[in-house]
Amino acid sequence: MLDKQKLKILFENEKTPSQQDFWEWQNSYWHKEEKIPTTAMDYDLTKKADADASNLTPQNVTLWQDKIETQTSIQSPQLNGNLLTVFYTGENGVQQSKSVDLGGLITNDIHIENAIYDAAQNIITITQNNGTSFRINLAEFSIIPTTNPDGSVTLIQENQEKVVLKKVAVTGSYNDLTDKPTYTGSDNLQNVTDRGNGTTKPIIFQPEQGRAGELGFSPTTYSLWFGNMNKDHTGVYGIGIGYGALQSLTTGASNVAMGGFAGNGLTTGQWNTLTGVSSGYSLTTGSYNVMVGNEAGKNTTTANGCTYVGDEAGVKNIDGKNNTALGLGAGYWLTHGTQNTFIGAFAGNNHGKTTGSGAWGYNTFIGYNAASTTHAMGTWGDNNVVIGCNAPLGGSVSNRLVIESNVTARRHDFVTPLIGGDFAARTLDFDAVVSAKRTPLADSSYTKVAVMNAANVFGYRNLSDFTGFIPITGTASDTPITGNIRFSNEDPTERIMYRTNETDNVKHAVGLFPDSVMLFSGNPDETQICSVDVSKNNGILAQAYGARLTLDTDGINLKQTDGANTKGMVIGSNADEPVFIEHQAEKPRGLSSKTYFGNNAQKTDYIQKQYADRQHSYTEKEVKTEGLWINDKPLYKKTLFLNQIPRNGEILLDKIFEDLEVIVSNQMFTESSSLNASFAGNQWRSKVFITLEKGLAKFEMADASDYDFSQIDSFVLTLEYTKKNDRPLS
Repeated sequence: MLDKQKLKILFENEKTPSQQDFWEWQNSYWHKEEKIPTTAMDYDLTKKADADASNLTPQNVTLWQDKIETQTSIQSPQLNGNLLTVFYTGENGVQQSKSVDLGGLITNDIHIENAIYDAAQNIITITQNNGTSFRINLAEFSIIPTTNPDGSVTLIQENQEKVVLKKVAVTGSYNDLTDKPTYTGSDNLQNVTDRGNGTTKPIIFQPEQGRAGELGFSPTTYSLWFGNMNKDHTGVYGIGIGYGALQSLTTGASNVAMGGFAGNGLTTGQWNTLTGVSSGYSLTTGSYNVMVGNEAGKNTTTANGCTYVGDEAGVKNIDGKNNTALGLGAGYWLTHGTQNTFIGAFAGNNHGKTTGSGAWGYNTFIGYNAASTTHAMGTWGDNNVVIGCNAPLGGSVSNRLVIESNVTARRHDFVTPLIGGDFAARTLDFDAVVSAKRTPLADSSYTKVAVMNAANVFGYRNLSDFTGFIPITGTASDTPITGNIRFSNEDPTERIMYRTNETDNVKHAVGLFPDSVMLFSGNPDETQICSVDVSKNNGILAQAYGARLTLDTDGINLKQTDGANTKGMVIGSNADEPVFIEHQAEKPRGLSSKTYFGNNAQKTDYIQKQYADRQHSYTEKEVKTEGLWINDKPLYKKTLFLNQIPRNGEILLDKIFEDLEVIVSNQMFTESSSLNASFAGNQWRSKVFITLEKGLAKFEMADASDYDFSQIDSFVLTLEYTKKNDRPLS
């Protein structure tokens, strides 16, 4: 007989089953009129019960007996504590029992405390923990107790429900009453409160998340929260809104925290207002703080009297007191500073960042990114006043006044502020043209004149000191000098105008000599002199710190020396002589430049070594060499590197070297481990030949018409060429 899989094949689509096929199919099944022999059944019939049940085991007898017996009347119910046991006898005469724990009937904190059975009256009296009681009369029923999923107990007789035990005491829950009146409307929280209902316990949202969303109120501290505020706190008048807000609070009073983890670590601190995610996160005992903004004052622990408003304002402060930071990131890095005022986004943002102390105080910074610098050293110090957008302040600096504004931040040491000052030195500086409006006309009571020294420091002189002089400001427009200013001829050797600075003892002078004029600055003993000597007969001589420049009838001579080494340039007056470069040193180099001129070099220019090296370098990118072909077309150079070539040895070049017109030069290098060959050029030992065309490079092997050229390890081809679409440059 064919199995099922073979039968399926006989009846596949586009096949024509034969009569025998249909018979095979019919014979594979039992007809309903046929009797199935026991040998064809997968079942042990020796295990079935005989008609007289003589072959049943004692265990099976008990199981069958329990199934078929009928329950009769109760006999002597017994009560052991809250455990009620009912005894009854089945129709087969076998005594049975059922037990149920009445103590499990608990609803809304009211539960059964005791149950007493009166056998004479067949009555069970159940007493609850609130003092109420109720009775159940069992005298007229043959009843079996059953515990229901809701915790109630049902007494049934012959599968018919007779009595259901639920909470029916007056003090029980209204919702436990099975006969309570139904509410016809849409019952909601408003309906519940309208009926005068309230709660003395917190309301927990999503209880599976713990107290994460607890809405609560403490009648002892008058605190309220929506989150997981520490419910055992003793500090009064607290408000915590957000997960993690005030969750560590103990005795701290009058704290307000709004936002996830706001005031997370606050314990005994009081009178704090914290608003924003993680605002005041680490605050523990600090008091009288206001922190508004995400992570505002996040690392503050014991600070008092601080006001931080803005995301990450004062975020790094630990224990600094009485600070005010208003603006995004204002006072970000100040860790221990006190009595600072930062107003503006990022005002004082990096103050103290690069130092370990961070205990800088008494600073006032106003403006976007005020007291900033782009220098890596940052800024730190005390008692500074900085006003303005990106107003600069840097380094270790104290007691400074800076008023400046710019659209971008700059290095503090590159900027002279519009107004600067020093509170300790009592100085005030202006980098501006100073004018005064509404200046009154001076009368005879004005006896002093404001003057400035060489450092532009203001001072005054008595008006009586100025007689027969040319004013510092110059002559008036209507009173010019009409004569020459000249010196006496009493001493024809020299006339010198000079001043020796008292602070550094440096002499500055203008000397008038019979044959020349000299300007010089140096020590009074004429050491370390920097001078310029101008003479009609001898030209110009300038010298300073080993440098010497002469301009005379012989030309220009520039020289620098340190005593051992000399560098110089000589441009002679003879037009036929070249410019002479002198470089005497251990490693002389001649002319050089910090600027790379590259492709900007012209035909008549000297080229730099870097540029020449580049022209003799190789790259897989097309490079314009700056050279010209004989037809004045520009030359290009490009290198092709292949670590595998096609099997047939043909390399197409028209897509690699596009627009190629004339191949001016080529360089090839091939490596093949299979041939043990490494060679340059277009042939190797008369065995391998490379033919180069504009669009094709082809490998050929002597005596091997079908050689696999993909075995070649690498092939490098450098072409120098012109392009079709280029025009001659001349």
